[in-house]
Amino acid sequence: MGFEIEAFGVNTYRVRSVPAILADQDPHQVLHLLLQDSESGKLPGVQTIEDKILRRVCKAAAVKAGQILSHTEMQGLIHQLERCENPHTCPHGRPIMIHLSNKQLEKEFGRT
Repeated sequence: MGFEIEAFGVNTYRVRSVPAILADQDPHQVLHLLLQDSESGKLPGVQTIEDKILRRVCKAAAVKAGQILSHTEMQGLIHQLERCENPHTCPHGRPIMIHLSNKQLEKEFGRT
């Protein structure tokens, strides 16, 4: 996954590297959430664990509401979205985009 963690004492660990996707994020937040998941008492299968880790990493690295992006960053996101297997929903199943007809737009702007 890109995390490199080693023992550093009895109850201490050293994080030597983190996934590149977290370069501009706080990796401690993701690790904390992963630890919470592992302490929940559930023992999911390997595929589920990998999916959960990937989702946590992506959530931490995701663009947040109100975050200002450059035009280049916006274009990059659109190009990445176009390459997705399922570009219509987020990993939780919520829509990423919606289609608005001309009639709906006119109604929203009081043009009907």
